[in-house]
Amino acid sequence: MHHLKKLTLALAAVALCTNAQAIELINDGDTTVTLGGFVKAEGLFTSADDDVPENNVSDFEGDVRESRINLEAKTVVDDRNLKAFIETDFYGGDIANDQAELRLRHAFIQVDDVTFGKTWNGQFFAVAPLLTEQLDFWGVAVGTVAGSGLNVRPDLTVHYAKNGFRVTAQEPVNDDADLPDLVASYTANTSDFGYANAPDLDFIVGVMGRDVNKSVEDDSDSKIGIGGSLATRLNLAENRWGKGSLHASVYTGDGMGVYSGLCASGPLNPAVEQGCDAEDGDLVSQTGFSVGYRQVFSPKLRANLRYGEVNVDNEEDTTLDVKSVNLIYTYLPGLDFGVEWRDRSRTTLPWRLGGQEVEVMARYKF
Repeated sequence: MHHLKKLTLALAAVALCTNAQAIELINDGDTTVTLGGFVKAEGLFTSADDDVPENNVSDFEGDVRESRINLEAKTVVDDRNLKAFIETDFYGGDIANDQAELRLRHAFIQVDDVTFGKTWNGQFFAVAPLLTEQLDFWGVAVGTVAGSGLNVRPDLTVHYAKNGFRVTAQEPVNDDADLPDLVASYTANTSDFGYANAPDLDFIVGVMGRDVNKSVEDDSDSKIGIGGSLATRLNLAENRWGKGSLHASVYTGDGMGVYSGLCASGPLNPAVEQGCDAEDGDLVSQTGFSVGYRQVFSPKLRANLRYGEVNVDNEEDTTLDVKSVNLIYTYLPGLDFGVEWRDRSRTTLPWRLGGQEVEVMARYKF
């Protein structure tokens, strides 16, 4: 249970997007209010594939929209732990035309083991905490069922999490659904099962179901989409170059396109959500996987390699793969500089073109 508790704390840290440097604004007995977030400045060099219309030349743009700010309030009431969290970034407005406006990322309340509000969906918690570290804001989880940046934080999500188990009910992507989308997952380490010589392997297994509208012509005709996923991280012994870890995940399911980020009919578009999950009146199946390696050379320097792939069982046999490698240097506590190369096999969103990208960034967390 010791490893399970440590991993649970790590998942909570990922969920809140906070860090130890958060600024304490109020400390009044059992109540604390802290300010956190980060400023990220990035430059992106893009060389789109030749088959991308009117975008087949190298390009460069700068951006600070990923910068975010959050407030967290924690208190104890009648021996119950109560928390509220709210966070914004600047990805509101017209992203394709480079308009930056405030956008609500998180706004939730947590009472002991129950969380409700706008926050990460159950698919995210089932895979993302065990992935390698990526700089790509829109493609960090490609190859998993949490690969969609548009549906990763529903407006209403309810989590119950205890002893490694998590059960989630969230606002359905399908507006005509009669039930919320449901996810259940279990997080553990091999040592939690009493094997003294077991490898240091963290894993998360998840199952999910959703009411999928299967045809545009008949909105009342729905089917239940079912999916499953497995994410793992093998923590390796320290070596001459530092400490490393191997990461892998796999998922499969029917009607999961709106969460994986790759639809049967092309790039994800919520306005034609039915086309993401069905073809000719039948649910479309998908499979995906990711593999990666993380190396921590020193407390200041770390690197990540990752490959993610999605395959759709539709008439076109739609596929997507993304390769990436990055190097991140902590210049000062809280201040990181990084560079990442990535290669995307196809356009996934109007502003995420198929081709190669190189991102350079500076990020200061507070």
